[in-house]
Amino acid sequence: MVRHESDIKPVDMQGNGIVGVTKQIVIGPKDGYDGFFRVFTVQPGGNSPYHAHDWFHANYILEGQGKLVIEGSEQAVKAGSVAYIEGGKKHNFVNTGTTPFKFICLVPQSGDAY
Repeated sequence: MVRHESDIKPVDMQGNGIVGVTKQIVIGPKDGYDGFFRVFTVQPGGNSPYHAHDWFHANYILEGQGKLVIEGSEQAVKAGSVAYIEGGKKHNFVNTGTTPFKFICLVPQSGDAY
């Protein structure tokens, strides 16, 4: 299976604390992958909600710059940064730049749904 991310329609994320975020599930269980390979784009001034859940996140920053907040501790991130967030830790991503902030987010099957 080969596809291009431009073939996958971004979904506007909705909910409390979400500002300017879209998600694309580029590979998932329907493709035979035992988890979800997602691409998030956070617009300038946008952020994901500050939240916690049982599953981990493995992240790779593709474009832009921002900050990752884990349990109240802020870390600057930019293209090329990697991050691992343990399950149960409160976290969010914030775009601190003037261009879209885009990152890969890998989670287990319990971490998303189609």
